[in-house]
Amino acid sequence: MKNKNEGKIYVGKAKGPINIALIKYWGKDDDQLITPLNNSISLTLDTNIFYTETKVTIEDLDIKSDKNIDEEENLITLKINGKNSTVTNRIKNIFKKFLKLKIPICEELSEKKLKIEIESKNTFPIASGCASSASSMAALVVAISSALKIDNNNLPKIELTKMARVGSGSACRSIMGGICEWIKEGGDDSHAIQLYDKSYWDLGVKLVIVSQKEKDVSSSLGMKLTKETSELFKHRINTVVLKHLLELKISLKNKDFNSCAEIIIKDSNNFHACCRDTYPTINYLNEESEYIIKGVILLNKICKNNICAYTFDAGSNGFIIYENKSKNIIDEYFNFIFGFSEQSIDELMNIIEGNKTIKIQDAKEQINNLIKRRPLKEKIINQISFNLGEGTIILEENDK
Repeated sequence: MKNKNEGKIYVGKAKGPINIALIKYWGKDDDQLITPLNNSISLTLDTNIFYTETKVTIEDLDIKSDKNIDEEENLITLKINGKNSTVTNRIKNIFKKFLKLKIPICEELSEKKLKIEIESKNTFPIASGCASSASSMAALVVAISSALKIDNNNLPKIELTKMARVGSGSACRSIMGGICEWIKEGGDDSHAIQLYDKSYWDLGVKLVIVSQKEKDVSSSLGMKLTKETSELFKHRINTVVLKHLLELKISLKNKDFNSCAEIIIKDSNNFHACCRDTYPTINYLNEESEYIIKGVILLNKICKNNICAYTFDAGSNGFIIYENKSKNIIDEYFNFIFGFSEQSIDELMNIIEGNKTIKIQDAKEQINNLIKRRPLKEKIINQISFNLGEGTIILEENDK
């Protein structure tokens, strides 16, 4: 396709999901390559509600690039939710990596001056611990590959995870669907793999949004400070995270949710303990986060089994993970303790009675004690349920 006096125009669209880490990535081994200090394991969520949709338009201006000019040879513009935004070096680096590929279209365009337009739409709170950067950078990478008609035959999906990593470390995991692992080894070859696809295990995730404000300490700065100052973090990297990775892989293989939940909770606790051990201290959790934690602990205690797990990334919004066979119990219980249910506590106990192995009166008393510390209803902004998703997908021009 040509415009008058101009070269070709390439257009691609993609939709990227968020992912939630079960074993956390925190701390870079190489700040330039954006490689992690440890492997991490995550769930890729579906794109029914929260996602980034990105359209990339690459226009070949049919002007030979001046290789003597070290500054911006290509004009790149970015709009997020309809507003002009700054094009970061990480975004520029993604395009540079594409143009260095030994693929004919990339080699051809690397010799040209380009006009690049990025239009991105996010449907979730940005910079609040909901993996917005992972979603957006994954969508950008797949949109570029779609625009240039690059497929698995000339660039395996694992290579796309390396591209996404350059934009945002955890974005490499959003490329893949289901249950994924980000592999630290190999420097710039650090990439994500899929451990299990979305149909392997019928897991659900409830995101409880308690803040839409940008966090006080960004993830990038937080990682740097923790790496430099936390004594506990050294123990995490050298001992704790290796143990959690091994244990979680065994539990995932066996579909042992009771064990999975314990490991997920412990890793979240350890990660946030390292943040608190940072100097100056970092606390990503708030009172509502602590209430979510208490709610999960109590429900598992009532059921004498871990039927759900909590995990928090670098933000106050909580992710509650469960098997979908327990979804009704999870929904009813949290609606009740958050104050969104009109039912009585006796009605709630009837719903969870099949799982409880302690006296109903004991459970009722403990729930009543918990809700005495319930936050104001308006503090729980939203509850959103997800299933596992297929990863970042290519959209056709008319897709919504």
